[in-house]
Amino acid sequence: MASRKALPVRLIVYAVLVAIAIVDFYPIVYMAVNSSRTSVDFFQNPGGLPDAWHLDNFKALYYRFDVLRLFGNTLLDALLAFAVTIVLSVPASFAFAKLRFPYRSGLYMIVIATMAIPGITFVIPNFVLMSRLGLVDHPGSVILIWAVTAVPSNIFLLVALMRGIPNEVLEAGKIDGISYVQTLARIVMPLSVPGIVTLAIFNTTGWWNDLFTPLIFLQSDDLKTMTVAVATILKRFDTDYPLLLAGLFMTSIPPIAIYVALQSHIKKGLVIGSVK
Repeated sequence: MASRKALPVRLIVYAVLVAIAIVDFYPIVYMAVNSSRTSVDFFQNPGGLPDAWHLDNFKALYYRFDVLRLFGNTLLDALLAFAVTIVLSVPASFAFAKLRFPYRSGLYMIVIATMAIPGITFVIPNFVLMSRLGLVDHPGSVILIWAVTAVPSNIFLLVALMRGIPNEVLEAGKIDGISYVQTLARIVMPLSVPGIVTLAIFNTTGWWNDLFTPLIFLQSDDLKTMTVAVATILKRFDTDYPLLLAGLFMTSIPPIAIYVALQSHIKKGLVIGSVK
């Protein structure tokens, strides 16, 4: 009897999930289909299928806009930013999770509270700072801003994970005479791999989709990220909608592929710190 009553509820849940999946997946399908059309074909029937499928728009992105360089810029900036933010986040998270020092709780709350501050409020101070450092129109500005702004959220997740590290393991390391840096490298980092992988996924996909920061700090076309290039360089051809859609489609594929390939790591990283 209970299973019969639960059946309509399950059907409703499945129907809602299918509807959400269709709404989320439709833009990807629309971009994929229409990026394989000519401009004339698109304007004649914007909502239909192509008269003939071709890859001319993707060839144009490769030969005319050096899309590989744009992908390389985005990937390199994201990887360097993640390296910097992990170097900052892991020691801070370990200190908040396992070390005892005055005002620890208060400092932790201050760090976490910064997550509630809108990033737009720091644009002018950041630009002035980067200008004085000579990093405007330099990848270092984007790398530093991405890395530093990600630290509070990274600490929030890593602290929850590191609190689950047994104190006995850390005490055994002290008895063996390993230093603080060795404790981080040999014990804390290996035990925190699921959380670090989760942060890598969230941070890199967020940075990949970030338009605002690279748009403000990178003016040269040679330094632009893929997202900014689609919004600025390809905007010069705003009447060629299939070309724009091809650029948008190529930009959206890497984050989707990362989530699909590493979704098991995301689930594990999010729940590992909740169970001791």
